[in-house]
Amino acid sequence: MFKPDKPQRNLIISIVVIAISITTSSCQKGKNLSLEEGFASYSLEKEREFLIHSLSTVELLDYHPESSLFLGYAHIQGGKEICLVNENGDIILRKNMQGDGPDNYGAYLSCLGFTEDGDIWAVTGVQVLRYNQNLELLEKFTYVPKHLVNLYYFTEKFQYYRKDSNSGDIHFPVNPSGISTTVFSVGDYRNAKLLELYDQSTELSIEIAPISERNVTEDFLEIAQGFYAPVFFIDVKSFKIYLTATFDNQITVFDLAMDSVISSITISHCDPNAVKPESKISTNSLSHNAEGWLLSPMNNKMFKLDSGLFVLEYLCDVSVDPNPDQELFLGELYKDIYKNRLILFDGERQISRDLTLPVKGIIMTSIPGNRLLVRVENSEVEEDFTRYVIYKVMKEEE
Repeated sequence: MFKPDKPQRNLIISIVVIAISITTSSCQKGKNLSLEEGFASYSLEKEREFLIHSLSTVELLDYHPESSLFLGYAHIQGGKEICLVNENGDIILRKNMQGDGPDNYGAYLSCLGFTEDGDIWAVTGVQVLRYNQNLELLEKFTYVPKHLVNLYYFTEKFQYYRKDSNSGDIHFPVNPSGISTTVFSVGDYRNAKLLELYDQSTELSIEIAPISERNVTEDFLEIAQGFYAPVFFIDVKSFKIYLTATFDNQITVFDLAMDSVISSITISHCDPNAVKPESKISTNSLSHNAEGWLLSPMNNKMFKLDSGLFVLEYLCDVSVDPNPDQELFLGELYKDIYKNRLILFDGERQISRDLTLPVKGIIMTSIPGNRLLVRVENSEVEEDFTRYVIYKVMKEEE
């Protein structure tokens, strides 16, 4: 804490801290030099902020430009309320649609997202429902995935695409970005896939991205278990999925029209605990802390920007227990979700070093105009509102 009797010194220090935090940080000296030679300098410029006045935190997941509305949810007793929020932070609708009625879903809400026309997708582990912006039911169907995913406490953004633009049927990932469907055991390494895609028209699913082809070894997977998960975004315009994993140093570019891999992109994390991009992540290649836990960066989210750009968010200094309790089936790790860093890509290669958020917060979604929506966290004070800040990704002049 700064001392109150030195306001001028505090101001100078604060300005310095802010200036450092919004500019790109340098990678470990000498690390991945050939990759860094082509990196440009980017920063995060604050555009504006708004407050959502609510006793329960409102988590915003998606944005519809034509409606100028955000879509999100808030926890209530007995479920989650679906919330529509305008750009000023005013809640214009909030309603819990979980229940036994014909227009309701019976299980926990796993995913939410806007359709291209501004309708609302609400998804559970076995149902997909489409509502209008008054939460009047327009469509629903059930699906039977190979791997059942039920999210109880939190909800993720729903991503989907259409192979036939003249059809109303959709394709969508069964497991949201960051969510694993596999508990690894002996023999799974050769057979398990990273992501399951469901086809509404055929009522069948395919699995893509064999885990044995990722830059991760079997011994590490048996330790990480359920924390090893896909991290991806779907670019509907280019008809591609950009896919990596929570512990990975490669991004696979998957052509949705051809159902095939077309390229890969190397990730150069600035976290000093990251292994070299050409190396596999294993119990032998990772460093350790004083307690013997493995240290590694952990990919968290990906966000699509404009003009083919996208952002990878990852967490620094994640520690993984090399000897987890086998009865947990999930592995054991420690991560600080506010120790997040951003890396910028142009669709073909990495173009920046790490960027650091100017505030303690979580990136919720991207907005047209190369902007990111950040939910600001204030753990020291209990507040009756949720604070959001919009930052624009800016390329700095040479």
